[in-house]
Amino acid sequence: MLNNAAEYDRWRRAILTQPSQADLGAGATMVTRAVIELLAADQFYGELLTRLPREVAPELTAPFALTWRQNRLVLQYEPVKIAQTFNRFDSLQAGLKHVALHVVWQHPLRYRQQVVSQPQRVTLATDLAVNQYVTGLPASATSLADVQPLVKTRLPLKADSGTYLRLLQQQSQPQPADSSGHSTKDHAPNQQPQRSTGQRSQSLIDDPANWSGSGGQLTNPNLAASRTQQLTRDAWTATNEVGRGLVAGHVAAELQRQRSKPAVDWRRVLARGIGQLPTGKKASYARFNRRQPARMELPGQISDTQLDLQVYVDHSGSISDATLQRLLAQVAALTRVVNATITIKPFDAVVQPGKSYQANLPHRVRFMRSGGGGTVYQSIFDDLAANHRTNQTTLALILTDGRGEHRVDTHHFKNIIWLLAKAGDHLSVQPVVGQVINLNLGSDEDE
Repeated sequence: MLNNAAEYDRWRRAILTQPSQADLGAGATMVTRAVIELLAADQFYGELLTRLPREVAPELTAPFALTWRQNRLVLQYEPVKIAQTFNRFDSLQAGLKHVALHVVWQHPLRYRQQVVSQPQRVTLATDLAVNQYVTGLPASATSLADVQPLVKTRLPLKADSGTYLRLLQQQSQPQPADSSGHSTKDHAPNQQPQRSTGQRSQSLIDDPANWSGSGGQLTNPNLAASRTQQLTRDAWTATNEVGRGLVAGHVAAELQRQRSKPAVDWRRVLARGIGQLPTGKKASYARFNRRQPARMELPGQISDTQLDLQVYVDHSGSISDATLQRLLAQVAALTRVVNATITIKPFDAVVQPGKSYQANLPHRVRFMRSGGGGTVYQSIFDDLAANHRTNQTTLALILTDGRGEHRVDTHHFKNIIWLLAKAGDHLSVQPVVGQVINLNLGSDEDE
C-alpha cells in the first residue's frame, strides 16, 4: 500500500531542488491522491472535489485558483506553488478542503464584482470565513488573530464572509501594505501572491482573481449559480450518513438551504404591504421638494417603511426532525428574499423562553430542535399580545403541520400567514384566522 505522506515528501523535495518535467507532471498525481484521501477521511469534500474539473496552470501565483469555464467552475493548480506552500501531505488536503468550502458558499459567484475593486478585502473576508472550518492549514493561513487588528470592533466567530467584508469596509485604517511597501488597494487582482495583515506576511492558498469571469467565461450568473449548487447537491447526496456527520453545522445548514428552494413566492406574499410600519421619511426624487418646488434637483420626501416579521417555527413532538429541517430551510431561504431582520421563535406548548433570535442571513438560522412537547397555538397569540404587536406593525408567519387546538383567542390579531409543511396538512384552528399556504415539502421518506 502506498504511503502518500512519504511519497508527497519525496516529490516535494525533488520539485523544490531540481524539478524535472516528470516531477512537474506528478503534481497532478499528488492532488488526485489528496482528493482520494479526503474521500476516505472527509467524504463530502472529497465527493465535491472529485466532481470539480482540474487543470494545471503554470502561470498561477498561488497553489490553487477557482476559475470559470463557460459558466462552470474549474480548479486550477500549480505544482511548484503547492510544494512551496504545503510542507505536509495532510496540509495539502486541508488546502483542498479550503477550496471546496469556497465552492459550497459560492464565493466565486457572490464576489465576482467586488473582487475586481477590492481584491484584498474579498480575499481576507472569504479566507477568514472558510479557514475557521479547516484544520491543518499552513501557519501563514488567514486567521481571526491576523485580521482583528484591521478592524475596531471584535470579529465574530464563524460568521459569514459578508459580515467580515462589511467590517473590513468600515474600518478606518489604510489598506495594509505588501512586502514591497505599496498599498494593497493598488494591487491588480492577479498580483496577490502575498498579503500582509500588519503582523506577518501571508501566502495565498488560492487566488480569487478569476472569480470575476473576465474574458467572457462567466456570461450567465444564474446558470453558473445553478450549476454550482447542483455540484454541491450531488456531492451531498453521494455522501453517506457517517460522512455527513463530519460536516460542520453551518456548512450543513448552507447545503440544506440550497437543497430546499422557497416553496412560496415570498415576494408576492409580502408585496401586498401586509404589516408595514412607517418609520419616518426618506429622500426621493419621485416627489417635489415642498419647500422649494422650483428646484428640480432637490429631492422630496416619502414615507419609509419597515417590515416587522415574527416567524414562529413549530418544534413540537408531531414535527419530525426531517420536517423541522425543511421548515428551517424555508426560513433560511426567506432571509435571502426579504430585506429585513427576521425574529425567529421556536414554539410547542409555549413560545420557548430565551430561544428567540434574529436572522438576516441563512447561516444565522439555527438548525436545532428546541422543545418537543404538544402544540398550543394560543401561546403564539399570547406572545404577540405580550409584546404589543399589532396588525399595523407586524406580520406573523407560523410554520407548522397544522395539528393543534381548534379554537384560539387571537387578541384581535389577524395579520397571519400559516405555512403548513405538507400538501395534505390541514389547519386545526377554525374558523381560520389569516391566510393558509401549504408548502408541500414532501414526506419524511423522501429524505
